[in-house]
Amino acid sequence: MDLKNRISKLKILKKELQKSRSEILKALEADLGKSMEEAYLSEYLMTLEELDYTIAQVPKWARPDKKPTPYYQFPSKGEIHYRPYGRVAIAAPWNYPFLLAMVPTIGALGAGNRVVLKTSRKAPATSQVVQTILGRVYDPEEVLVYGLDPQDRARFMAEDMDFLFFTGSTRVGREMAKLAGEKMIPCVLELGGKSPVIVFGDQDLETTAKRIIWGKTLNAGQTCVAPDYCLVQEDLRDSLIQAMNQAIQDFYGPNPLESPYLASIIDQDHFRRLEDLAKGQGLDMEGKAWPQGLKFAPQVFPADPSSPFMEEEIFGPFLPVLTIDDLEDCQKVINLHPNPLALYLFSQEEKDLDYILDTIPFGGGAFNDTLTHLSTVTLPFGGVGQSGMGAYHGKYSFDTFSRKVSILKKSRKIDLDMRYPPYENFDPRKFFKK
Repeated sequence: MDLKNRISKLKILKKELQKSRSEILKALEADLGKSMEEAYLSEYLMTLEELDYTIAQVPKWARPDKKPTPYYQFPSKGEIHYRPYGRVAIAAPWNYPFLLAMVPTIGALGAGNRVVLKTSRKAPATSQVVQTILGRVYDPEEVLVYGLDPQDRARFMAEDMDFLFFTGSTRVGREMAKLAGEKMIPCVLELGGKSPVIVFGDQDLETTAKRIIWGKTLNAGQTCVAPDYCLVQEDLRDSLIQAMNQAIQDFYGPNPLESPYLASIIDQDHFRRLEDLAKGQGLDMEGKAWPQGLKFAPQVFPADPSSPFMEEEIFGPFLPVLTIDDLEDCQKVINLHPNPLALYLFSQEEKDLDYILDTIPFGGGAFNDTLTHLSTVTLPFGGVGQSGMGAYHGKYSFDTFSRKVSILKKSRKIDLDMRYPPYENFDPRKFFKK
């Protein structure tokens, strides 16, 4: 789509999102038990901000970038032009089924591409809403949505595509990388991993605990960048655990299972997986699990690297707390699960952050907070190694979904004979140093 048309349709899409706000929030409640407030803040509002930012900035992003050229090309001008790949395939996950379907779609459309979108069958209500909203704005030739039919995964993978964008597990990410290789197309993989939160040095433990628990329990812990485990100095561990338990009670009351603000686990399979991990850890689950409602009360507990919860990404409201002596110990533990998608450090010293940045590879993170880097439209979001490749959000989405075409504009008014054979006027000794 040309620039004027794509901006016009993005503006229409914004109006459709605003008209459909109630339907979107109700669908997220149906699929994941999210409260209206959590659904609004964590999915609807972030999508709207991404859309607003793209509409406002895409005319600037789409301009050719002027680049300097070397003296021997004089007179000339260098330019980088941004062209759409063509047909972008986007596979969205179930845990944030609206946000993670719409945000990359907005970026791909902003860059002028057509889109083939696959939503998740685990979130059928939200998938239907996404399909309906996009269908009101775009023709199927512009945006084609799969997701509700059992055969849609196979149909999606068989589609003609020029670029593949996938958000989900590392296991399925490997399949998608293989698919991209077979089709000889570029891909972006937004995966996961065990994202640590480190608490080091003297802290305002009350604020630290609230920010950790908020990041851990949002969407019942089913967030790819949720704090997966906590590393804290031994002399702070018990005080931190006490402060985090207080934060849980402040957020969700004495019986979190009754709180309307605690989301549900997506299905029985994931519920049973978390239940087995809790039994392996020896946690007391009396009154802390509700199988019919697919809910667990958030739990914070001491652990060590041999804990069952340290074997895989948790994706639930459980937070093991491990002790460390110093920041070097953090590196040893994190290296057991390298290349996390996110890392969070609570410290009063920025030199501690410098040490972490210099020694531990991770996708992105926050200093004295959790999750908030994900909601900052001016920052790229992406992983490294097993947690993914490529990045998006805002300008970085436009760059990701655009081919960079280099153009050298050359004048014909000056033409140097020395570039042409038989090279009688070219003396290499004037150019080459001994």
